[in-house]
Amino acid sequence: MYINRETINQYIRQIALFGILSLTCTQSIAGIYKWVDAEGNIHYGQQRPADATSEKMDVQQYAPRDTSSYNRPGSKNTDENSDTVATDEADKKDLQPAEPEKKVETAAEKKRRLAACAQARKNLSTMLSVGRVRSKDKDGNVTYMSQAQKEEKISQAKSLIAKHCK
Repeated sequence: MYINRETINQYIRQIALFGILSLTCTQSIAGIYKWVDAEGNIHYGQQRPADATSEKMDVQQYAPRDTSSYNRPGSKNTDENSDTVATDEADKKDLQPAEPEKKVETAAEKKRRLAACAQARKNLSTMLSVGRVRSKDKDGNVTYMSQAQKEEKISQAKSLIAKHCK
């Protein structure tokens, strides 16, 4: 496809026109002015009045954050204690969040947790399927676990499964 010089010039004109329009639109809403007329009435407007002195107002360009403690009917947070503002020190101590914040798990932590889960399940399976369980001590000597030791290892494996396998 061949693009000639006239087509390129047309695109450049359209881009320039868009730029000029966007600048004029932003300048037209750039400020709010406040002035008092001859009768003492206060007025607000986007254009400066020619016959009165005015001051430019500092207006927020974004919606303010809701910091009120009022829980609107039908809103998500209708608990009496959640997100309320305490007025004295005793109230501040009594206010606690409804649920503790849950820690976000990173990918590395999740990988470690799943590996620990798999190992705990493997240990439990071994303990339940094998009659006599051998173990090595620090020196490398092989000993056999008693039934009480085996049951202790089974309960440890079950608690690790409950902790890591969510």
